Order: sequence, then structure tokens, then C-alpha cells
Amino acid sequence: MYILGIDGGGTKTNALLFHKTEGLVWETEAEAANPHSTSFTHSAKVVSRIISEAYEHNHLSENTDLSVGLGIAGLGRKADQKKWLEYFWKASPHRFSGNEIVVEHDGTIALYSETFGEDGIVSICGTGAITLGIHQSKIARVGGWGHVIGGDPGSGYDLGSQALIAVFHELDGLGPKTAMSDLILDGEAIERIEELIPIIYNHFEKQRVAAFASYVFQAAEMKDEIAIKIIQEAAKQIANRGHVLFERLFQITDGTVPFVLAGGIFQNDFIVKLVKAELFAIPFINVLKSQHPPVIGSIVLVLKQQGYLPEEAKRMLLDTRRRGAINEEL
Repeated sequence: MYILGIDGGGTKTNALLFHKTEGLVWETEAEAANPHSTSFTHSAKVVSRIISEAYEHNHLSENTDLSVGLGIAGLGRKADQKKWLEYFWKASPHRFSGNEIVVEHDGTIALYSETFGEDGIVSICGTGAITLGIHQSKIARVGGWGHVIGGDPGSGYDLGSQALIAVFHELDGLGPKTAMSDLILDGEAIERIEELIPIIYNHFEKQRVAAFASYVFQAAEMKDEIAIKIIQEAAKQIANRGHVLFERLFQITDGTVPFVLAGGIFQNDFIVKLVKAELFAIPFINVLKSQHPPVIGSIVLVLKQQGYLPEEAKRMLLDTRRRGAINEEL
């Protein structure tokens, strides 16, 4: 009767406990669980601790009917999913049968958080970026290879990098003046653009570069041409990746295909508008801005495996019987 949904990301892990009649009853947050940015041992231990916490906090016994849905960053390949489970069995004091635990890539749960198990395409643009498509059990991806390989176009890292390139081009006389220079000087509390060098290089983190994406959006609101061009190019890249997956997976389709925009970059309405415009020529694509946390999709993983249709899963998860603060967040 219980489903524990877990979204194991590269910066943090979110979990929700769902009861089929009572709704969402408990939530928690833990450290990162991407096995490639931490380790498989660390990732498995994070998840194991969350499961133990769910049992203890909700006074569940080992005989409780509990299934677990996992969307773990970095587990896009079946071989990695199998490897992760091997580490999990070693780390966890709890035992689940094969149909009680479902492990998928975090892109899958980002899609299912909006489609509730229906096939479609999702573009996730946060610090990094990946586009994932699912159709009739076939899964395909474009991008998501990391900031070193291609820069993850459309990601916060990509936009932040473009902002830095633009302001240093202005400094060197290689490019036009941009409002991003003054915005960065004010926002970073520095007097000269050159002072960014130690900020960026002394303790390099891709999240720190991604934070500069906010200056691109601020400058675009000020009608800065350079910032607008950066966002326009990002929108084209995002739409093109979606188009590639549509052609690869949905050559034959009976209806519209959901295209979900998930991740922090899509909190900006301007880039959402541009992506929609780029995809307008494809009549079968229905662009949706993500409204629910990806962890909801990890619960859907289990409901889907148990035979629930998307509409049934949606009614169960969005029912007005959901509790308190959890209800308000969704």
C-alpha cells in the first residue's frame, strides 16, 4: 500500500512516501546520490538510509507492503542500473523482491512527473542538460555528456559560460558592450571584470559557472542584444534536440507527444516561449512546462509497473486528500 519515491540527484536527494489511500504522508531530503559524481557505494548508502528513515519515522514494520521507485542521476544505462542494485543489496538491511523496487534514470522520473507514465520527451536544463525520450519501452537520449564534452547546450553551465565569454570579449575589444558586464560587477561585488578569474578558477565548480546564467536572463529583460542572442541560440539547441528524438522515436504516433521542459532554466518564461516557438512547426508536439517535482515521477514508476494507467496515477497523486505542506508544494 506504500510507495517510497526517491529522486537521487547530483546535488541532493528528495524522497516522498505515498500511501494509496492516504496520499503523500512523509517527505525528506538527503545528500547527493549520483554514483558517478560520488560513488556507487555512497549512492547506495544514501538511498538505504532514506529507506530506513521512512520505516522508522512512519513506524512501519518489515511486513509492511512497501515498494520503492528510484530515479537516480547517472543511471541511464541498464548495466549501471544493475551495478547500482548490486551495491544497494550489500548496503541495505531491507530486502525487496524484483517487482518491489524500480530503478531508472532521473530523466525518466522528470518526464513521468508531468505525464504520469505516458510516453513523451523531456528536456532537463539545470546546471547540466539532457534530452530524453520514451516510446513503447524504447528509450533514447541526446546530450547530457557533461560540460567538458560539448558544454551541455541549454544548460545553466552553457548560459553562464556564454555570459563570461561575452564580458571578457567586451573587455578585450573583441565584442560589443553588454549589460551583463555591469550586472556581474554589481552581483559579484567586484570592481573589475578581471577579478572574476580567481573566482572562477581557484575553486572551479560547474555550479558556480552555471550561476552566471541569471545575469543572461537579467540582461535580456533589459533588451541587451547579446543576452537575447545567447538565449535564442540555447532555445534553438533545446528544440533541435527534442526534434531529433521525436524523429527517432515517434515516426508513427496516434496523438500528440508531450514535450516536458524541466529544470531551473525553464523558470525563465522568455526561454520557454522561445522553445515553444521553435517547436511550433511540429504539429504533434505539445510543450509542457514542468509543474511538479521529479520525485513524483519516481512514485509513478512503481504505479506504472503495477499496471496503473496514466490517468489513474494522476488521480491518485493529485487527489485533494494529500496532506498539509506536501500538498501545498505540489
